[in-house]
Amino acid sequence: MRTPKFVIALIVLAALVVCSVIFGLQVLRLVPLVEVENSLTPTPSPVYGNVMVVTRDPSLPTPPPVLRSGSNGPAVVTLQKRLQELGYNPGSADGAFGPGTEEALIQFQQQNGLEPDGVAGAATNTVLYSSRAKAYTAPQVTNTPEPTAPPTQAPTDTPEPAAAVKRYVTADGFPLLVNREHLLPADYETYDLVTMNDYCPSDVVKIKYKSTLAEKEAVDALLNMLRAGIDAGMKNWQISAAYRTVKQQEKLFNNKVRTYMNENGLSRSRAVSATKKTVADPGSSEHHLGTAFDVTIPGASFGSTKQAKWLAEHCWEYGFILRYTEEKQNITGFLAEPWHFRYVGTEHSLIMRDENLCLEEYLELYGGMVYEEEEAE
Repeated sequence: MRTPKFVIALIVLAALVVCSVIFGLQVLRLVPLVEVENSLTPTPSPVYGNVMVVTRDPSLPTPPPVLRSGSNGPAVVTLQKRLQELGYNPGSADGAFGPGTEEALIQFQQQNGLEPDGVAGAATNTVLYSSRAKAYTAPQVTNTPEPTAPPTQAPTDTPEPAAAVKRYVTADGFPLLVNREHLLPADYETYDLVTMNDYCPSDVVKIKYKSTLAEKEAVDALLNMLRAGIDAGMKNWQISAAYRTVKQQEKLFNNKVRTYMNENGLSRSRAVSATKKTVADPGSSEHHLGTAFDVTIPGASFGSTKQAKWLAEHCWEYGFILRYTEEKQNITGFLAEPWHFRYVGTEHSLIMRDENLCLEEYLELYGGMVYEEEEAE
């Protein structure tokens, strides 16, 4: 007698069920073994070729985008705070990537074996925002003993040496002209520089960068002027720049040229021309004298503030001039800078105010200087 087809189907189905149960039990036995094996064998770090991928420290801030001189905003604040944490000094964390931030970043790059270009790019950020970042270490200074001077006769009353003469005025007492046509003399020496952060009362003015220097006579006049401004209700003064060496000016100039080329797509020659409108060539900046100050208000565009209007009206009374104005830019060669004030003394500043003269015009009229007016573009 033949077995019915449905019986055969039931037998096959039962066999499949039994096999499935047996296989499932085997899998369940293997699961704990796999878990034990995984716990003993760490997951390998990803590699590209023979180079290990550096993983960012999750406890540190997310690296900002590429930042360089002239950048602004919250990303710059993050950069400045991270540099401060590591002991580098970018100045205040104000979100403005200026000379202080650039100098601090270059120090970090130098001490961490990176290219010291002053740009917070991918390579720099990888190290800066990792646990491998090295904190600031002061350079070692070797003190060389000064040679013993030979015995001399008792001092007598003699005139001060020539080096003590104020160099920021000419022999006949006029303000020294420094511009693109009249470069800083090759033998120029500063007269009496003071560190403004130590010298200036913090309740009168904030000095943005700790290493800022300036000529003492000009600083005294500046403090008198700003105190008068405070009495008139003008507060929150800040100095963003004062004395600057030729080397520092060269670095500032080149950084601006690079910014125009990288961010605005200008050729080098056009970038240099654009830079010359707002940044003095090395050797042609009044900041080399130590008697020029960039006066600002933290977090504000200075030209539109009441403090800027007050200074433009009253600076002359304290021996200062508003050096670069829109009205005279074809003579000075610079676009208007409502923050740039130069100390010349009231014997000169009041005449320049009353006769509406810029420094080039004043020196041509009264000091025998000759200048050529730039053609308007």
